[in-house]
Amino acid sequence: MNSRQQDPNTAQIPGMNEPWYRQFWPWFIIALPASAVIASFITLWLAVSNPVTLVVNDEEYRELNSGLKAQITVKENQEAEKGGSDPPSN
Repeated sequence: MNSRQQDPNTAQIPGMNEPWYRQFWPWFIIALPASAVIASFITLWLAVSNPVTLVVNDEEYRELNSGLKAQITVKENQEAEKGGSDPPSN
């Protein structure tokens, strides 16, 4: 086929003679992963700019933990005095 001759079947398809960058679907397909990359950078920026802080520091955690342990032992002692049949689960 000569380069000046066109196939009669392709002449009926709209947009067939246009280059790829002037068509819609290649840009749509490129936009999907590009939007995911942009969203990941936005998520990374949000994570770095808003770090998660601890609710309590180490000393307060130790105090809370010891207080909880004391409450558990008091509760176990009360259940043992009542004659509780269930042993404490670990």
